[in-house]
Amino acid sequence: MLGAIRVLIAEDSKIISGMLNNILANHYRINVVSLVNNGIDAYKSIVSIKPDFVVMEIDLPLMGGIELLKLLKKENIQVNILVMTSLTKNKDLSSRALELGALDIIYKPRNVSIDFLKDNVLNKIIEISKNNRESSLEFVPESSIDYSFNFLNNNKKVIDESEKTEIDKFDDNVRIIPFNQKQVATAITKVLKFKFNTPKLVAIGISTGGPRALRIMLPSIPADFPLPILISQHIPKEFSSSLISSLQDICSIKIKEATLDEELMPSVVYISPGDKNMGIYMDSAGRLKIKFYPDTDKKFIYTPCVDYLFNTIDDVLTDKAIAIVMTGMGNDGTEGMIKLYNHNNLTIAQDRASSTVYGMPRSVIENKAVHLVLSLYDIAEFLIQYMRLKIR
Repeated sequence: MLGAIRVLIAEDSKIISGMLNNILANHYRINVVSLVNNGIDAYKSIVSIKPDFVVMEIDLPLMGGIELLKLLKKENIQVNILVMTSLTKNKDLSSRALELGALDIIYKPRNVSIDFLKDNVLNKIIEISKNNRESSLEFVPESSIDYSFNFLNNNKKVIDESEKTEIDKFDDNVRIIPFNQKQVATAITKVLKFKFNTPKLVAIGISTGGPRALRIMLPSIPADFPLPILISQHIPKEFSSSLISSLQDICSIKIKEATLDEELMPSVVYISPGDKNMGIYMDSAGRLKIKFYPDTDKKFIYTPCVDYLFNTIDDVLTDKAIAIVMTGMGNDGTEGMIKLYNHNNLTIAQDRASSTVYGMPRSVIENKAVHLVLSLYDIAEFLIQYMRLKIR
């Protein structure tokens, strides 16, 4: 039998605290172990009760959420923290919370509903717990599933050590996160045996846990990476600029918000505005440019929509792209990834162990639309080394 998920609620609004308690405590998997209304009591409860999750308002009295996160980090106290913050303020604080170890940010609308809390708090806790539990099952270790060799015809071969070479990075001054060179070299060797066309761009679809994952991955991409990178991250429009600013502070490559009709350029990361569905088109001169689909008829569940981005890439480039699905709930991106896979584009999914929520990667893997499954910590290095070889 599965153990209860122990949750601490730190919220100074009695109404929201009561709603959270009612929603969470009534779920058979969850035990609300404490309700507090200030940062000091939250800290004391975390230390004494050791909950699995903390759902925390960032603007707590006595000790604010940022101060609490700093203290937990200083004392090396590890706990899954979901930070709640208003859409109308605290844009910079949300980025700081991620820097200090918050698992994810929940952006509260002006009127918080029960359905909103179910979708954005309850479901996230359940999905993250499920992912953590599956990652720790000893009888089905991730390493035993040969995803990395799940290529077009499933042809397998043991890679000799002599075939695994170190490849220089584009920019030796870039701060690189730790990566597994053996895994990257094996993936490179295998993928080069299949004649993918040289890609024109990299497209990434990402959701829950995305800001944290991007903060880990993008600093390892060098300033002169030879392709444009397009990212559809599920995020409210009010926080797009804050996310971009916080990423640019730690990245060498240029990070910007995509704008209508701008030409895609190499060495630039384009992040979709939070209220727009980003896609691409080719103009009469053969230049790749940004377009947006307004979705006034609510065709898409999520905005920005990953499927829309992937579908337009499939329409325009057919077989000259790299598509990556990373951490996130649901299955956005699966439909588009299937098309890209079938048209012989290189497709990649983030692995379970490094995903905050495995829903989106799991969906593309189960639909057999993925050539490689890579750790978050290996994706950037794989792209660097792969493109170094493709453009020689």
